[in-house]
Amino acid sequence: MKTQLNLIGDAKTLDALSRFLYALENALPAPVTQPKAICGADNVIYVEVGYQTEEETFIVGDLLAEVGAQIVEDSNVLVALAPFVTTSKTSEQS
Repeated sequence: MKTQLNLIGDAKTLDALSRFLYALENALPAPVTQPKAICGADNVIYVEVGYQTEEETFIVGDLLAEVGAQIVEDSNVLVALAPFVTTSKTSEQS
């Protein structure tokens, strides 16, 4: 899965993001848009990704919340999923 990145980070931050994206890539249902990782003003890394239904955003959100909590515990880096509903099916996953 290709991810658009828009952040500056050290090795610890990039490792945390890599762990999060690995979990996202293996989560079902699959997103319909490419993930986009951005660093917010609050130093939280947000991973924006689109799904077909609101229910899908809740399912994946619950799964990735657990992953994010483990990442925070291990590395003190907060990575959060920012899912949204879209009708676009322009996913370029590999």
